[in-house]
Amino acid sequence: MHVTHAILTRRSHKVFRGTPVPDADLRHLLELAIWAPNHKFTEPWRFTVLPKRSFAELWDAVRAAADTDKARSKLHKLKDIVDGAGAAIAVRQVRSPDHPERDHEDYAACAIACQHIQLGAWERGWASYWTTSPGFVGGSLTQFWQTAEDEALVGVIFLGEPVLDMPAVRRNSVDSVAVWL
Repeated sequence: MHVTHAILTRRSHKVFRGTPVPDADLRHLLELAIWAPNHKFTEPWRFTVLPKRSFAELWDAVRAAADTDKARSKLHKLKDIVDGAGAAIAVRQVRSPDHPERDHEDYAACAIACQHIQLGAWERGWASYWTTSPGFVGGSLTQFWQTAEDEALVGVIFLGEPVLDMPAVRRNSVDSVAVWL
């Protein structure tokens, strides 16, 4: 698959078939992620890999973290994602609070690492869903994802075999979002 095709056809999927993603594929996706550009080679990313076989622990943590009525009312939606996904990768950023510019650049590098994971997954036939939902990253879930004190959780990428073909969503034209100097 050419990179242009991957970029134009990759979509976020929340409904998966439940097929486990092989460990070798997960390792390959991490190899792609660590090639994201990063200023001064800080390599600010850290990853927590959760294969399908460990999803019972994730669900226990998600349920325990749902400490408000609003959070509990969304548990059925979260359960559908957990039940269907074949793996998850949490992307964590090593923070630089004393250097706001570096911290900002490092967040951008971690976001690019997320995109590398998603594009690499798509190339191998795996769909993905990158979420920053408090239901998966909030409160006590930072402990579940083994987020260190000097780290921030950038998001969780769920991976799996797609159930549906996701059509392209109309995008603004280049001319409506770009200024040419």
